[in-house]
Amino acid sequence: MTAVDELTVGSALNCGLRRQMSAYSDHTLPVSWKEMKTTRKKWKLWRVSLAQSLKQIWSLIKEILDKWMTCHSQEAEASKPKLDVEVQLAKLLEGQKLATKVEREYTEEERRIKEQILSQYSQLSESEPDEEDEEGATSSDPKLVKNTNFSDVQALAREKREQAKLESQLKKEKDKQDREKQRQLREEKKEKRKTVKGERRR
Repeated sequence: MTAVDELTVGSALNCGLRRQMSAYSDHTLPVSWKEMKTTRKKWKLWRVSLAQSLKQIWSLIKEILDKWMTCHSQEAEASKPKLDVEVQLAKLLEGQKLATKVEREYTEEERRIKEQILSQYSQLSESEPDEEDEEGATSSDPKLVKNTNFSDVQALAREKREQAKLESQLKKEKDKQDREKQRQLREEKKEKRKTVKGERRR
């Protein structure tokens, strides 16, 4: 719906509303108004007429909104592109092409270098005997140091446990001393209260 169409619909409804209001007010109000003698009756007539005009206004507003919604929903449906199922399927399949493995062609020089590297590593592994790391095994190379990580970790854990035991024991002793001090303070307070009561009685 274009802006011109919207203006046409709006102006038509607006004219209809004006016509209804003027017809209602021209015919009913003046006749009734002249006949009314009390202010209360006049107010009542105004309330009734306003209520009826509000009902008419709301019905016109609802009609405008309904027409606007139908026009805009038709435009929205028309603007949506409709894709064919086959076209959508083709697009999905294009996005999911399987990657194929491409074998690389090596040059003669690259093959020769690769063979030299492999032969060098194979000679090294044949010349070195299989040595398994055992505790107490010594190395012929003086630069190599025995790996003591495991024993270091165990010693550290043992040391932490002993430290925790000592701290726990000290805490228990301190708590015991604190309880003893509190007990003594309570007894001293009781003692003082008794002496104060005794002095008051005298």
